[in-house]
Amino acid sequence: MGNQRAGLPVLQTNAYGMLYGSIIMLMYTLIAGQSFSVEWSNEYVLSLVYLSVFGSILAFGAYLSLIGKIGADKAAYVSVLFPIVALAFSQWFEGFVWSREALLGVGLVLCGNLLVIGRKPLTGMLGGMRLR
Repeated sequence: MGNQRAGLPVLQTNAYGMLYGSIIMLMYTLIAGQSFSVEWSNEYVLSLVYLSVFGSILAFGAYLSLIGKIGADKAAYVSVLFPIVALAFSQWFEGFVWSREALLGVGLVLCGNLLVIGRKPLTGMLGGMRLR
């Protein structure tokens, strides 16, 4: 949020963050003595490109923009829905079968999200300080 208040563009700060993270992971990998390997099959390369573009660049850029617009506290509730989206994709692509436990978990996630987002901040006695 500080970067956006300072007027820095989301795409540029996102790119720098990913670059720094990549450099740190490269250093860690080299220090740990690990090697790099890439499977050059179409499935692997296409899924890597998809996850890089949509799952990292666009999704994280959208999330950072959301933080700038509605604040970090409210934007954090979006991440609560990620497991539900993952379960839906698993159903469509991997044949995931919904169980009572999974449905109960989804219901609890949605109810918890509604409770937290829908509650009103309390006004305290200390000079109008807002309590949560």
